[in-house]
Amino acid sequence: MITLHVYLIAKTNKSDDMLNAIVDPWINAMEQQPGFIQATLLTDPQGNTPEQIEVISYWESEELRLEWVARPIHDEVFAPIIELSESISSTVKNVNHTWKL
Repeated sequence: MITLHVYLIAKTNKSDDMLNAIVDPWINAMEQQPGFIQATLLTDPQGNTPEQIEVISYWESEELRLEWVARPIHDEVFAPIIELSESISSTVKNVNHTWKL
């Protein structure tokens, strides 16, 4: 199992729009893909930096995640995220252990 961590900084006054675009259409489309396990949306609990958003998606394998990225629907649903972002970065990590949430 792997995780993809996507670090987003929304453009000024676009945080709410970004959060909406993450949920629908991006995550809604992602969760329909083979190999997708779950996703988590993280924000600042005090709300001091609402423009800083992290999305962690869990996948059965890197190969299945890359198949999702290669599908045309990925570009279609990720385009609004790009438009609303000041910056985007990501990292992929192996899951070595999990605990029950």
